[in-house]
Amino acid sequence: MNNGEKNRKTIVQNVHVNHWTRDSLGFPKVAFEGQEQPAEVWAVHFTVREGMLPEKSFFELFLTEEEANQKADAFPAGSEYEEVSRQWLKTQGEDFFRKIIDTGGMFLGAGDEDLYLPWKVLVDGGITAPNGVHVSQKVLDRLGQERIEGLKNRFGDNWEAAAEFEYCWLETHHSSAVCIAAECRYHYFISGNEFAAGYLLRDLEVLVHGVEKEASKAIQMRQNAGKAGSAQSSKSREARRSALVAAMEDVAARNPDIAKLGEAALTGLALNQSVKAEPKLWRQGKGQASEYVGEVRRGEAGGEMQARYRAIFGHKPPKQFP
Repeated sequence: MNNGEKNRKTIVQNVHVNHWTRDSLGFPKVAFEGQEQPAEVWAVHFTVREGMLPEKSFFELFLTEEEANQKADAFPAGSEYEEVSRQWLKTQGEDFFRKIIDTGGMFLGAGDEDLYLPWKVLVDGGITAPNGVHVSQKVLDRLGQERIEGLKNRFGDNWEAAAEFEYCWLETHHSSAVCIAAECRYHYFISGNEFAAGYLLRDLEVLVHGVEKEASKAIQMRQNAGKAGSAQSSKSREARRSALVAAMEDVAARNPDIAKLGEAALTGLALNQSVKAEPKLWRQGKGQASEYVGEVRRGEAGGEMQARYRAIFGHKPPKQFP
């Protein structure tokens, strides 16, 4: 097989068009570095999913509304999108693409674990406007013009991250998804505390993906099973769990890209390897492999095992506002 061939389809999840003037907060000045900035631009924002990888987002710039709408219409939600680098290569040429590489990536958007999840939670919660660029009107109304001006003077271009967090702190429960999302972005863009931002991002993932609910259910199931089970059964379960994590580490170490496919894909490959290596251990329990990994991911198998899991599926939040 030719390694340069396309292995995954990129499917558009969402697309919308934004209009920016030269004085707008979101105006992409870096795109016109070293040249005269246009009075206005239109940005086509895409959210896409490549194969089974996490969603990522990026935008393409146009100097006319007509061109932007044509691009958005050409790739509606559900359609297959040609990778952004190929689009730029066709329209802008190699020199433009090399400028992107030389300036650190600009809009290449490598995998956008970014702060995409907090952004999406805030858009869905009506804290960020539906266009995904600015704070919503209800945030502006609640804080008032005087406070908004104060935030702008204090925080400059990042003032909206502070406004969103202030609104959520005043109007929503502090354990709500929108409040956690806003606090995550506040620490990343305002306080500069990347550790806090990363911690809050993981907390948000737990809430949004139902991990907490899953954990409660799993704990209850094990408590019920424990009443009828034996010490030997628990020991065997621990051994299978440990063997599975070790196999996951081995598979990921030999092919790091496997981890990018997600937990389920890596678990399947690791289970096959572990069963071949220790068939007696896996006479039973193969159907519970995903449950074993869930226990490790949630920390129920101990901090050391959870740390090993996180080392496989590492995460670092990016820097890009909004």
